[in-house]
Order: sequence, then C-alpha cells, then structure tokens
Amino acid sequence: MDIDGEKINNVNNSENIKKEEIKYIEIKPGQLEQSKNLAEKISIILDDKKAKSVKIIETNKQTIIADYFVIATGTSSTHIRSLAGEVEFQLKEKFNTAPSRISGHSSTDWIILDYDSVLAHIFNSEARDYYKLEKLWGDGESVNVDELLNLERNDKN
Repeated sequence: MDIDGEKINNVNNSENIKKEEIKYIEIKPGQLEQSKNLAEKISIILDDKKAKSVKIIETNKQTIIADYFVIATGTSSTHIRSLAGEVEFQLKEKFNTAPSRISGHSSTDWIILDYDSVLAHIFNSEARDYYKLEKLWGDGESVNVDELLNLERNDKN
C-alpha cells in the first residue's frame, strides 16, 4: 500500500491494513496552514497576557498527535490558569473554536489545551525545565514567534 509515495510493509502478513485504518495519516489540503494559524493565534493571546518564552514547534513530521505545539511559561499557578482560560475564552468568542480536551486544569504546574491539530502547553518554569518539550521535539521546525509578535504589535499601533 502506498502513502505519499512510500511503501508500507506489513510486519505481520496475517494482518491487512485497510484504508479506513490509516485515514488519520492523510492531511487535508490547507490543514497545516490552518493549524499554523491557530498556533499563531494562541501565541498572540499568550503573549498579550504576559506569558514567558512562547514557542511554536511544528511536530507533524514527528508525530500524529498534533501538527503544532505551542509552549509557554506562566509565572504562578494563578497565571497559568488565567493564561489557559484566556486562550479558551478568546478562541471560542472570536473564532468559535473550543478545545476538545483540557488536561491539568486543577494543576499548579502544567495545563494542556488540546485543539486536535494544536496542543498548547502552559507550564510553570520548574515543570518546563523538567519536561524539556523543546528538546524532546527538537527535530520539529520552530516558528519564529518573536517575528510574529512584532508584526502583531506593529499592526496594533
């Protein structure tokens, strides 16, 4: 069976891979661009609410979990919850987009907002240093968040 010109070899010949079983691998036209736009919107919201060290990593070549990770640091447990709440609120209000799942809402060190193609990770500094997602997903292409935020600030002025 071919996917994007590459052969998939079945490890166990008694198992047959059906097209329905691999449809999650298919990327719809424009999906990566939509995911990138969503990641950028999340980054702007986080920056506006004073999140620290906002990063975007393209992960679609490393995993099927998400196309992009947005990673940011909050300064306290209250700030982390506030950042997550603001992302959720603004995306729902402005773009009618809600996360499919939220993990760690009662946590003091890490909240994940799962928008299917984009995962927003909001850490405290200790948890971010401990889990090192940037290093773990370092093979992914980084999006220049500073340039994006500078453009956004210039548009507001």
